[in-house]
Amino acid sequence: MDPAQLNRNDWTIRESARAKNLRVQIFPHGAVEIVVPRRTSRRAVAAFIAEHHDWILANQAAYKARRGDEPELPETIELAAIDETFQVRYLEGQRMRVRENGDELLVFTPLQSPETVWPTLQHWLKQKARPHLSACLTRCTDETGLQPSRLQVRLQKTRWGSCSPNGTISLNAAVMLRSPEEMRYVVIHELCHLRHMNHGRRFWQLVRRFEPAYRAIDRRLAQAWDSTPLWLN
Repeated sequence: MDPAQLNRNDWTIRESARAKNLRVQIFPHGAVEIVVPRRTSRRAVAAFIAEHHDWILANQAAYKARRGDEPELPETIELAAIDETFQVRYLEGQRMRVRENGDELLVFTPLQSPETVWPTLQHWLKQKARPHLSACLTRCTDETGLQPSRLQVRLQKTRWGSCSPNGTISLNAAVMLRSPEEMRYVVIHELCHLRHMNHGRRFWQLVRRFEPAYRAIDRRLAQAWDSTPLWLN
């Protein structure tokens, strides 16, 4: 089974230095993550996916079915991290664009369909998030003394943030929908990876130094995928 036979919008493959075996994780919003140990061959990954293919699709469909009553086009977008809420209005337009008008988000679209609207909303969120996440990163850098090489703002389906070996911090724009405390924790967490590129004892000691309540916040973020809006998929 070629991995391409699974929907690439719904799944990712992530190498992990801590993983001893291949495993699959399905998130409540339908995203699939295949976790593989480092240096796992493409053939081994393809064989694993083939073996679990039907199970993955069945459970992915079950998760999505539970959220079948959620509007595919959001009527309200609450950015709790910056205490802003937008009422979304969909207006006929020749091309896709988004404009903020006070507490309204005006979406001009030729077709009111998820395939047409979702990418535009996602682009808007990334643009909206960047200055706020950059400012949060600056504050946390001053607090911790840990300096990344650069910042990326993305939309990740299975992680709130990541840190690369070259010091690039990637933050999920979807964290804008979480609390200010949770946004700050995500930034602190990734900055601590600049010193410890693992989740070992010394890493968590460093995290606790800057955020003593990290366990409770981490649990909330792990559960937050349950309420991630469909349009962020």
